Amino acid sequence: MGFEVELAAHTSDIYGHLSGNDAVRSSDLLTMLERPDIDAIICLRGGAGAMRTALALDPSRLNKLREVQPKAFIGYSDITVIHAVLARALGWVTFYGPMVISLAHPTDYTLSAFRRALMATEAFPVEPDPDDPYVETLVAGEAEGELVGGCLTLLATLVGSPWQPDLRGRILFFEDVDEEPYAIERYLSQLLAAGLFRGCAGIVIGEHVNCGPRRPGPTLGLEQVFRDLLKPLGVPTLYHLPIGHGRHIATLPLGARARLDATRGTLTVVESGVV
Repeated sequence: MGFEVELAAHTSDIYGHLSGNDAVRSSDLLTMLERPDIDAIICLRGGAGAMRTALALDPSRLNKLREVQPKAFIGYSDITVIHAVLARALGWVTFYGPMVISLAHPTDYTLSAFRRALMATEAFPVEPDPDDPYVETLVAGEAEGELVGGCLTLLATLVGSPWQPDLRGRILFFEDVDEEPYAIERYLSQLLAAGLFRGCAGIVIGEHVNCGPRRPGPTLGLEQVFRDLLKPLGVPTLYHLPIGHGRHIATLPLGARARLDATRGTLTVVESGVV
């Protein structure tokens, strides 16, 4: 794609299931954010250690980043946690989009969406999945607000933490992978019980890859879970845009304004995440 790539110092470290211990992972992240010769940080992959990385971040180094020009930070899945940290600590716009492993064999959709979000300043629509362009309106209506969201499992994990997202006046998007409907139901119920949906302007449900029932016996389907728990909120809600772990991956600027028209089945990013 024309970029000069530099790996962080401890990229190849191994510490159990993690790429290095918490101290070196958090220091590598801060170093890349601090360095003036680095324009953007793209995560190699999502990681189960993201919350541990967040806990290990040096607060003084993190706070000093308020004095530097924001730079693009890109990743998805467990990287939801790091997005939340940068939003709360710095107020930066970051990008929920493909990681290096996603770009090993990217689709044209993934590359086009990545370029539009990170290399242009015009408004752009989040296009439907080219293989399955059907999107479903769960609740009709329109909303406009800053985008917030990520992987549902991690959004639930953030409840009660210093980085718990604020959904008031914002458009929430969420997605997940390898979870059964009962688990998705649990995570959404936790967000509801915690009061996070109060004041939420709109909801966009992304892909839920491999999230069907796996056990025998009666169970609710995923769409019924969404209808039962989200439809009563009465806010514009759209389902099945290619956000998340699927074959085609949209890139969304977290913290930038977007317009949701659930009636027509569209989500448009109206404020650039780059300058």
